[in-house]
Amino acid sequence: RLTRLPGGQVNTPIVRIFALVLLLFTSLVYFTSKWAVFDADALEEKDQNRRPLIQEQQIPRGDITTSDGVLVAESLPEGGRNPVFVRRYPQGSLFANPVGYSFVDVGRTGIELSENDLLVGEENEFETIIDQLRDVPQEGSDITLTIDAEAQQIATQGLQNAIAANAPTPGVGGAVVAIEPDTGAVRAMASFPGYDPNTVEDEGEFSRLNDAPGAPLVNRPTQSVYPPGSTMKVVTAAAGLDSGEIDPDTIINADSPKEISGVPLENSGGESFGDIPATDALTFSVNTYWAQVGERLGTGTMVEYMKRFGFYSDTELDFPSNRMAP
Repeated sequence: RLTRLPGGQVNTPIVRIFALVLLLFTSLVYFTSKWAVFDADALEEKDQNRRPLIQEQQIPRGDITTSDGVLVAESLPEGGRNPVFVRRYPQGSLFANPVGYSFVDVGRTGIELSENDLLVGEENEFETIIDQLRDVPQEGSDITLTIDAEAQQIATQGLQNAIAANAPTPGVGGAVVAIEPDTGAVRAMASFPGYDPNTVEDEGEFSRLNDAPGAPLVNRPTQSVYPPGSTMKVVTAAAGLDSGEIDPDTIINADSPKEISGVPLENSGGESFGDIPATDALTFSVNTYWAQVGERLGTGTMVEYMKRFGFYSDTELDFPSNRMAP
């Protein structure tokens, strides 16, 4: 008889206290479950969370190699009878931006973060528990990248040379990506300026890199946004053809320069093509032709077809979502 007085009257203060206790208990269960179950992965991946990194120092982390067998990342034991495993990157800065780093003091990034469970041998939670019961030491699995080491070297060197020749201002950066058309496999992913991942475990160097011109810790191919250039003509052509605005024989004057949305636009080298069909305009990558097609289509139609090509969405790459810019 906690809630009724003699005569059937309700004890209102006790009812209120009971409701408050029930609300507090429900809130406690909700937030405990939210943190322990629903948000567990997100909390574990936070850069401020050092506990998993400290625990994983006891595990020989899996190697990362390129598609042609070049070792990119390895774990080496340091210490005496109970060694800890420390990450080392034999190729230095060459693969730093796409692969990232994994250190206790500065956290993880890149492939080292997105494929962490595989690299530390926790990709199957059930098998991990069984191994623990059997007292089997945990070991990480190796990963093979789609990146080709020779292609990566050529892309990185070419990018550095181009920037040095055309951008005298310090801090100017750029990106190169080479993709296998029939599979989508990334064969090269270069970002400049870069950094040596072996040095970031030093907090002083890590702070310097964070403040350095050109943001060397940023993986520009996935985290920066660039104009798409002439590849956009393929999107514009597909939108024009599929929407019925043009056909392969549609004639448009492609002289140079042309005023497009109030801004003068030229073809490469200033060449004027005169009246040409869409087939020739795509073959010769004619700026003024496709800019006029874009005007005809309008913003709404262009955006609709851009979304079909993947604009506004994260790329289908093995990177954490917060390391990719749509």
